[in-house]
Amino acid sequence: MEIKRQSIATQINLILGLISVVILVFSVTIIYLSSQISSATERVAGYDLPEALNSLAMLEELGDMNSNLLEYLLGEEEEQQEYFGNYDEFLRFRELIPTDIKEHNTIERVVRLVEGHREKAISQVFGIYYPTKERRAANQINDLIKNVGIPLEALLDEMKEEEIADVGSSNNPQDVIDDDLPGVRFYLELTDEAGDMLADLNRFVLADSDAKRAFFENALQFETYLAQLKPLEQKPQEIIRINEIERLFNELKAGGATIFEQYQTQNKISATKAIDNLEHQTFKEAEQLLDNLSDNARLEVKTSMDNLSRISNNISLVLLISTLLIIGLVISMIINTRRTIFTPLAQVTNTIEKLRKGDRDFELSSFNRNDELTDVLSNLQKFQVELSELDELRSNEQIIQSQLLTERDNANQSFKQLKDTQSKLIATEKIASLGTLVAGVAHEVNTPLGVSVTMASTLSSNLASFLVDVKSGVLSRSKLESFERESVQTLELLESSLQHTAQLIHSFKQVAVDQTSSKRREFNLLDTLNEITQTLHHKIKRTNIII
Repeated sequence: MEIKRQSIATQINLILGLISVVILVFSVTIIYLSSQISSATERVAGYDLPEALNSLAMLEELGDMNSNLLEYLLGEEEEQQEYFGNYDEFLRFRELIPTDIKEHNTIERVVRLVEGHREKAISQVFGIYYPTKERRAANQINDLIKNVGIPLEALLDEMKEEEIADVGSSNNPQDVIDDDLPGVRFYLELTDEAGDMLADLNRFVLADSDAKRAFFENALQFETYLAQLKPLEQKPQEIIRINEIERLFNELKAGGATIFEQYQTQNKISATKAIDNLEHQTFKEAEQLLDNLSDNARLEVKTSMDNLSRISNNISLVLLISTLLIIGLVISMIINTRRTIFTPLAQVTNTIEKLRKGDRDFELSSFNRNDELTDVLSNLQKFQVELSELDELRSNEQIIQSQLLTERDNANQSFKQLKDTQSKLIATEKIASLGTLVAGVAHEVNTPLGVSVTMASTLSSNLASFLVDVKSGVLSRSKLESFERESVQTLELLESSLQHTAQLIHSFKQVAVDQTSSKRREFNLLDTLNEITQTLHHKIKRTNIII
């Protein structure tokens, strides 16, 4: 019965097709959910978060504007610029909120309220109250107190003490009643009125509406008491000090009038009331609207984030299901691949390994399938048979090769013997040539050496005879000159012979080096020819060769 053909590629393609379908469904689902995430994210990033964050920022700027007004009343004039800067920041945050949100009308109402807040702050606070004027008035009051008030009170106290000391100094009781006691009382009253006038100035800066009236009332009382005091003080020294008191009083009164004219405390009260009205009306309403906007925006953000969380959970579920399906398909593919591919491939590998090692006597397993690997195993069985036949042929071939190798070894041995014989002949020839060369060079060297020995003996003999004449005291000038002349000639001959000997030995050495070395060197051609000529001189000197 013929088995139906089962292609491995078809099985793998089927499993891969199923995996592709699962991946495709997974991708489509992920794309759909991603579009929902993108839409929700766009809503959060483009509307909900800007509305929530910027409404909170607007609320913070509004609170800073209200704080700026309060700090401005405390004398910090730079808070006016801070107020307008916070107002600009408020409008900038408003511009960051999208205009197509459903709370657009509410935001516009808040903006109108804040604009009204700004207009009222300009007209009812910054336009009527100036901390600089208040500081200037305070400085003027301090100057009056320091330069006028304190000296005036000190002078009044001094005259009061003198007046008290004078009480009873007169023996006339009527003078005490009519002059001394009224004088003490008037000085006490003047001191009290001067102190009250200074206190009224301080109260005026602190926005006491009755301070101005009280100041001039006290000034009138001071003038009254001073007018009653003047007739009692008729001494020249007393008149001078009374005039000084009157001058200081007039300066205090004029300075107070100037302060009352330049600085209006009612403006600060009006500004305070305006700030209080802005806080209880405009600020609270705008704050409530912004709080509602922020709360609604936070709820929208929370709803959007919940949607994102739900979509994320759906993506996780789809991912889990797809992963399980893919894992299942991959496992089935692995099992099928192991059964249809790996197991047969392992047998193919083992078979090839055995065949490679020369093992031919084994039996291949057979699979009850009709696929590509089954065809491979069938071909391997045929290949096993063919290898057995090839091994037999190789065995015969090895015998022939062994015989050829034996013949080759014999031929190599004969060739080696020939090479050794040739090397020995060449060496023998070189030794013979070297002997001839050495003999010739020795002959050439002996001649100058003999001359050198003769000259050395002659020089030794002449020196001995010269020393005898020197020791005996019979040395004449002619003998000295003769000894000098003969010694110079002898030494010249000796030097010439030795140089010739050295030149012959150098030439022989260089020729020997050139014959035994293949190393290149630079040389002078004329010197080399001269060295060779000197070396061969013993051979060619008795011939007809002319160089």
